[in-house]
Amino acid sequence: NVLNHLGINLYSNLPSVLSEIVANAWDADASEVKVNIDKEAKTITIIDNGCGMSLRDINDKYLYVGYQKRNDPSYKENPLTPKYKRLPMGRKGIGKLSVFSIANTVEVYSVKGNDKNGFIMSADDIRNIFDGDKEKQLSYLPTPIAFEKIDLAQGTKIVLKDLKRNVRSLAFSRKRLARRFSVI
Repeated sequence: NVLNHLGINLYSNLPSVLSEIVANAWDADASEVKVNIDKEAKTITIIDNGCGMSLRDINDKYLYVGYQKRNDPSYKENPLTPKYKRLPMGRKGIGKLSVFSIANTVEVYSVKGNDKNGFIMSADDIRNIFDGDKEKQLSYLPTPIAFEKIDLAQGTKIVLKDLKRNVRSLAFSRKRLARRFSVI
């Protein structure tokens, strides 16, 4: 239900989904975010040069649906991002689910310092597991990506695959995406 209501059915268009990913990059102190839409391969790749995520960050924050950084004691002490002193945009910890409204498969690669991590999530696999018994639901883990396949120096790369509909060019989404970031 969470996947359906807060991911697949909450967002309906590419600019909304991309704005959630770019907002995460903003919160990670990225100074650059690149978006590539490959119509032939039917993929969208988003790469930022932000602080990246350690394995602990991935498990305790990114994969934790509803994680609210505003409840973290360190945030309450200093809510600004470390490098650029930005106020974070993220609020409810559910934007990361938005990717499933446009893609069935999501690959996440992230590098924080010397810590390289990557994993694949499939909406179909998640649905299949959660249609089963409670024991299986508690044991769901995304598929890990081998350390050697992570080619970033720093930051996060998200690859959206098995797109659910044809995606127009980035030019179509550029203006709509820019309107969502009046802070820039």
